[in-house]
Amino acid sequence: MVGVKPEARTNNLLNATTIGLLSLLTFLACVLKDVTFVLSFGGATLGNALTYVYPALMYAAINKKKDLKEGSGVLMAQLSACLGTVMGCIGAKMAIDSLKK
Repeated sequence: MVGVKPEARTNNLLNATTIGLLSLLTFLACVLKDVTFVLSFGGATLGNALTYVYPALMYAAINKKKDLKEGSGVLMAQLSACLGTVMGCIGAKMAIDSLKK
């Protein structure tokens, strides 16, 4: 997750990473007054990624791995991934803009 090779991942490193992430989330939970920002930002980014981007990437990877030659299907999947990325960026910007109100 943080760019460390699997053979270099020791228990101490994993524990330190876990403590760091939990500390960050705990800090954010104490600082944020309204959880709707977290929900809207998470929905905009992760929701669009799970719905549009990840399936398109998986489809393209399967086509490449199995050498299926489905060019139009892969093109449509890539367009779907691009559209999902654009919608995710718009949603994330709207979530950030809602903090200013």
